[in-house]
Amino acid sequence: MFELTASAVLWRGDEILVMKRAGGFSSGGWFFPGGHLEAGERPDEACARELFEETGIALEPPAFTLVDVMTYDTGGATAHSIIYSAEAPAFAEAVINDEHLTARWMSPEAYMNRFLDAAMLRSRGVSESAVALASEVARVVRVAAQRRAQPSSAPVS
Repeated sequence: MFELTASAVLWRGDEILVMKRAGGFSSGGWFFPGGHLEAGERPDEACARELFEETGIALEPPAFTLVDVMTYDTGGATAHSIIYSAEAPAFAEAVINDEHLTARWMSPEAYMNRFLDAAMLRSRGVSESAVALASEVARVVRVAAQRRAQPSSAPVS
């Protein structure tokens, strides 16, 4: 069994939007906005819908650029999350819904160091499956940053 989700690494300048989950899977963890695809929905449509539902920030599906696919264990299934990258409006602020406790804009490096560092997570007693998820999130953040830094004429490998 597997789950399919779509998420956005949303950029405002040199920072990305990260949100602290209020409950459910990975409660208390800091991730980017996203969620499950609905029946008949394309992944970029789901990404746009989830971004709006979770932050109030509206972007159309063509605004999203495919980054990678993130794969992780959910404790009963394997999840595949299609990760997109997009630029937020210059002064965008997230208006969170009940799925999150708070949101903040952070540099990718600060986000990875503060919330995704494996040694820090292990020292806090976080499970190995959660450490593996954090590692996968860090990997796609690095890919998103690398692809964003590439000139638009350069081929993406």
